[in-house]
Amino acid sequence: MIMTTLSLNKMQTARLGLGDAGQLSVWKPTAAERILIFAPHPDDESLAAGGVIASMRQDQPEPQIRVIIATNGDASYTTAFFHGSHTFTKRHFQSIAIERQQESLTALMLLGLNESQICFWGFPDRGLLQLRQKYWGREDAYRSPTTNFCRAEQAINSPPLQYNGTNLLRLIQDELSTFRPTTIIFPHPQDAHPDHQTLAFLTLFAAGTQYARRTFPQMLAYRMWSGNKFWMTGAHAGKNAKATLSQNAPRGEWKLFPLSKSVREQKTLALGCYRSQDFAAGQLLENSAKNEQEIFALFSPALRYKKTDQKQ
Repeated sequence: MIMTTLSLNKMQTARLGLGDAGQLSVWKPTAAERILIFAPHPDDESLAAGGVIASMRQDQPEPQIRVIIATNGDASYTTAFFHGSHTFTKRHFQSIAIERQQESLTALMLLGLNESQICFWGFPDRGLLQLRQKYWGREDAYRSPTTNFCRAEQAINSPPLQYNGTNLLRLIQDELSTFRPTTIIFPHPQDAHPDHQTLAFLTLFAAGTQYARRTFPQMLAYRMWSGNKFWMTGAHAGKNAKATLSQNAPRGEWKLFPLSKSVREQKTLALGCYRSQDFAAGQLLENSAKNEQEIFALFSPALRYKKTDQKQ
């Protein structure tokens, strides 16, 4: 079914690079759907798929949804400066992690999930690209310059693993094999933020090596950041795997998930929980609350990767 009646929010259109709504088709999850959501930071899960979660919860008493939040979003100097303290200490950044975890927990429970469905891996905010490029399999793990952790000390529902790319990839692979999703919602590989981009490529890499073509889950990618923010310039995919994006996400293959009025109201309440991000991402939260739909790029099962040399 091709959508031609729903209008897109201008922010959504610009972020996705879409010319018209005729390129979108509606996604209608079934009752048997098992949805695995990957978020780089606390709030990405609700921004991207809060409506999906709320809608599934309204339709089913216990929907099969699992949310993975890879980092605690604790490396934001903007958040540290405008929310709570002007002193950039390790302890303060660690407290930001706790605060942002609680914001996501509260928001996701408002959307209908329980704590057992939510995992915080506690990997380093703004450090995922480093894990992929420089700390893939090293014994000396990456150390976060903000929290000073070299392992996931603040993980929830997840083991406190050492910060390296191999451990991050292993966690993704474990989720795919144990939860057995029918749909994976994950960041877009062309997102401007390096954490989003890295988590996206590792998710695609894990899926591409784990599934046979006929059993491949539906892969739906969301895009948050597309502007050339000065602190995001120079972000690139890294060296572990390179995806042929032109084959995997042809222009026009987008899935739209319409949000009912009650779901939009529920999502708006959930987005209001992220008070620490009022300055850093306030406009993004506000725009997302106004959207009448959530939009995802559909990735084809026909994934092709090539491994490149990796410094160990």
